[in-house]
Amino acid sequence: MALPPYSRDVRWGEYRIDTPTFRLTPVEKPDMSPFLFHMTGQKEIRSILSPAIDGFPKNSGFLKSAIPDAQGEDRNYAAEVVCLTESPTFCLDFFRYRSFKRWRKNQLFGIGLDKSELAELGARPCIYADEQLKNDLIVIKHRLEEIELQDQVLRERLPSLINRAYPLIMPLLENKASQGFMWEREWRYENAEYGGLVFPYSAIKIVCCPEGEEEEIRLVLGDCSNNIAFVRSWREYNEVTSYLKSRKREMHVPSKVAYSNDQEYLNALEEQLVNHKSVFNRIDAFKDFIEAIESKEASTGDALHELQQTMDAMIQQIRNIRDKF
Repeated sequence: MALPPYSRDVRWGEYRIDTPTFRLTPVEKPDMSPFLFHMTGQKEIRSILSPAIDGFPKNSGFLKSAIPDAQGEDRNYAAEVVCLTESPTFCLDFFRYRSFKRWRKNQLFGIGLDKSELAELGARPCIYADEQLKNDLIVIKHRLEEIELQDQVLRERLPSLINRAYPLIMPLLENKASQGFMWEREWRYENAEYGGLVFPYSAIKIVCCPEGEEEEIRLVLGDCSNNIAFVRSWREYNEVTSYLKSRKREMHVPSKVAYSNDQEYLNALEEQLVNHKSVFNRIDAFKDFIEAIESKEASTGDALHELQQTMDAMIQQIRNIRDKF
């Protein structure tokens, strides 16, 4: 049941969502993910899951640190980090549409790691800073390496503050045509050991890959693959964006400025009113259907059978109406 309007007779605590922030899923809040993803290519995912490093821990993967692409041309910035995104799985394929480099590398592959576990290891969200703030942080960092502070509190606190913030700086690029990279929803991890992020297979919750590659990846992961969901992120992206595009075409409020006279505007309004009523009626009908299913605690098979009967009845009604024309 949806959250009802406020009433003294309704206990909010019975409806509230109290999932910890790092574990929120798209079911609870569609723009959230309990995972941090690293998207990559076919060859790269194999080396990530089977790193050729002497003395490397068993059943572990490795993501090598590097200076982020967006900051590689800034000679004053030299922090090497592992970059991840907290985007939900159905958003991940946007990266290929946005970046020619990612599309060319065919980045259909990705590893989704537990966000809570990585936060405990030290991963943090980026600090998206405008040009002034970014430059101030970088200048202060370099200056602190050259001088000795006299104030004891500043001597202890200021270098720690700057050194922890410095790897997380991401230019906002607010004055550029592209307006930056906030769409990446980037997190970063910095650690000198091994020069990157070492993660146990148990931290992997999702693997994005084509069907034909899944078996080979499962062989690498062994029994750990039994606890991992294998998804086709581009398929989820296509499904969601296609639905939203169709809804946008089906339902919109016409703007008067787009029409040359009142009659055209009136026709457009009447057409969209019909579309809105149709969508409203469908949603209302399915609401009643879903509530009926929930009350009967029916199985999925029963629900599908009943839904099929409903659709058949609707098709017959359409045929009856068309026969009248």
